[in-house]
Amino acid sequence: MKRNIFACLIVLLFLSGCWDSSDIEDMSFVIGFGFDSSENKETPIKHTTQIAVTKKKGEQASAQQGKMYQDITLEGDSLHDILRSISLQLPYPVYTDHLASIVINQETATRYDLSILLDQILRDNVTRLSPVVVLSKQQASAVLDTNIEGEIPSSYIGNIFDNETSTMKMLPPVRVGDIAANLSSHVSFILPNVIKEKNTILVQGAGVIRGKDNKLAGFLTDDDVQGINWLTGEGKGGLLNFKDEKDNTIVYEVQHYKTKVEPLYKDGRLTFRVKVTSQGWISEDWSQSSNNLSEHYIQKLEHLAEKKVVKLMEDTMNKLQKEYQSDVIEFHDSFRISYPRDYKKMKKGWDMHFADADVSYDAKIKIINTGDMVKD
Repeated sequence: MKRNIFACLIVLLFLSGCWDSSDIEDMSFVIGFGFDSSENKETPIKHTTQIAVTKKKGEQASAQQGKMYQDITLEGDSLHDILRSISLQLPYPVYTDHLASIVINQETATRYDLSILLDQILRDNVTRLSPVVVLSKQQASAVLDTNIEGEIPSSYIGNIFDNETSTMKMLPPVRVGDIAANLSSHVSFILPNVIKEKNTILVQGAGVIRGKDNKLAGFLTDDDVQGINWLTGEGKGGLLNFKDEKDNTIVYEVQHYKTKVEPLYKDGRLTFRVKVTSQGWISEDWSQSSNNLSEHYIQKLEHLAEKKVVKLMEDTMNKLQKEYQSDVIEFHDSFRISYPRDYKKMKKGWDMHFADADVSYDAKIKIINTGDMVKD
């Protein structure tokens, strides 16, 4: 008898289902945030919340029926209050645990300390630390309202960075969790920049976040981003375009590269030596040289590629040291490892020490394939 009662209890347990579950169409999933500045001093933050449109009961899922998202733009003096105000115009609860990306307008990032602007997100125990954070010279609300067929703009932005293996003009994705420590310790860093162009969103350059005040100091170009990737070794691959002596375009495809930064601190003088090694192949050659299979020609291309890499690094470093005085390439980390005691004394004013440092460069490029021959 006891066995039968126990068996019945077990069956009832599995038949009960999820008593506290909710239908997905009865939930509002936040996919993206956009931060702009308001002209109203009492409500200085203009915030856009992008919500995925879920299929309602009895409806057919079709992109042709309308946008796959809904944007709600409100003004306020705190993010949390704005998010709660959204509940006044939505019939379903708002969930932020599927947040994919955060877009911050240039003016807003220049005006506000990002640690304050993102404070609610960093404190929230529901919002994950995985959303991609990007800047834009355009209004964030406009970027999030890009009409990309079959796509939700916030998710689209996050997915763009899956292409980082294809180009050196793109930084690795920077996520909320990545910048949290930098903001709290006032360490300079960079954020990718995106632009709205017709019916698409492009990654274009990057912005420098200055460590001393956690504000936007200025922007870097696509070439600067290439320089950043060569200086840090954090790129996943891509192309290097350079010219020969007759101004013909040559394209080198990076298959592998490694960057080593060697600091030297002597007699109060800080020096860095950057060593880059790379292997790859020539994917395009407009010179139409009849000697493009010769060892001499390959060596000439290797030398030209090395000069281009060094120039990219030099130009980028000059901008970081002279214009922005911000160590966004984490040279402080190599110095901290090599000179822990000195770094402890210099940490507070590190960006100025970085700006005054001497830097030398060495690049070694190895072409292992020309498209029609493979070298040993």
